[in-house]
Amino acid sequence: MRRPIRIAGALSAALVVGGGLALAGAALAQEAPANDDPGGPLIDLDWSVALRGSYTADSAKGSRYEAIVAPEVSLTRHYLGGDASIGAGAAVSVDQNKTIRVDEAHANAALSFTLDQFTTLKGSLSLSDTQLSPFDASLPANTLSGPNELTGTATGSATRRFGQFDVTGTLTGERFIKGPTTLADLSTIDNSDQSYWMGQASLRTGLEFTAKTSVFVEASEAYTLYDRPNPSLLVHTNNRTLQLRGGVAFTQPGTLTAELSAGRAWIDYADSTLTDRPAWVANGSVSFTPDETVTLAASLDTSVGPSANTAGDTDVAYTLTGNAGYRVNPWLTLRGSAGFNHTLTLGTSAVDQGYNAGVGADLSTSRHTAWTFDYLFSHDQKTGNPATDSHSVTLGLKFRK
Repeated sequence: MRRPIRIAGALSAALVVGGGLALAGAALAQEAPANDDPGGPLIDLDWSVALRGSYTADSAKGSRYEAIVAPEVSLTRHYLGGDASIGAGAAVSVDQNKTIRVDEAHANAALSFTLDQFTTLKGSLSLSDTQLSPFDASLPANTLSGPNELTGTATGSATRRFGQFDVTGTLTGERFIKGPTTLADLSTIDNSDQSYWMGQASLRTGLEFTAKTSVFVEASEAYTLYDRPNPSLLVHTNNRTLQLRGGVAFTQPGTLTAELSAGRAWIDYADSTLTDRPAWVANGSVSFTPDETVTLAASLDTSVGPSANTAGDTDVAYTLTGNAGYRVNPWLTLRGSAGFNHTLTLGTSAVDQGYNAGVGADLSTSRHTAWTFDYLFSHDQKTGNPATDSHSVTLGLKFRK
């Protein structure tokens, strides 16, 4: 059964925050004094509203269509030594059953400050509330209403240079709350065992070999505390995760930025009945802009945690993503994307993997409007289950500043 009060509340909050930020930005832009930095504006106000319609054909859950409205607003304050920004947005959908759902609402704030020529401080806060679609692959086939996932994250870091060396320390705190899943018969599945508190500390030390190349070592420790015991095991899956990675970074200012690291991770469960596991981890990113018309980017990420499919086991998930953009002319931009994910359950060696590929285009018809087109193909294969494919086509109109 839907929860209209929660949906209306989230939508109202998103609109109030977004509207408030827009009004505040307009007032600041009009009344702001002379810029501390003559080379740029003191206040940047950016906003957009996207209207989209999509059709999806899924081999497992059939076909469906939905309409989406997605407002977004951000405000950035530039000053000598750093930047401060706040933002908010939401995505509200209506499906073929005329069901209205707030797919996602978020708000964030970030601050960076250069204390001196050797020291940089950064901090950020973010809050998001996402409701999974009833057609999400992770949910039962007879799902009526997907669960809400509320995530709050706070991060702070400090970087200090010592000649050719640099040291960065980072602290992160996260709160995740997952609500119940409502089935077609109006029964619910309690997901509170997946809600958690997480704290993490990391330390990275780098050595500059040349003006463009450096090597680094990064160590981190995280502790995750779950709200309730796992319903199958009747024990908490609280754990401590340690990682040690070494890597290399390369920067060609204005053209290429690349980083790759690999190492070892250990997950240590608080309950002695659960098996502690080691795993190989790798992380990386690359951004390449050879000229003003071409943009290429890719990233590799690894996560280690309690298994989502086998109670008491451990999953190691590797995710590789890439995207490309080509600006044909001032009015037309072509886009492409691809991704691959591979999740290995260490105890059973079960594999859940898939890939996706998509193309898109943005056509500007005026300074403030642009038409968007996207096509996405996804394939997923899980051990012991038939493969599933999906095709999605989306057409949209975006109004922007």
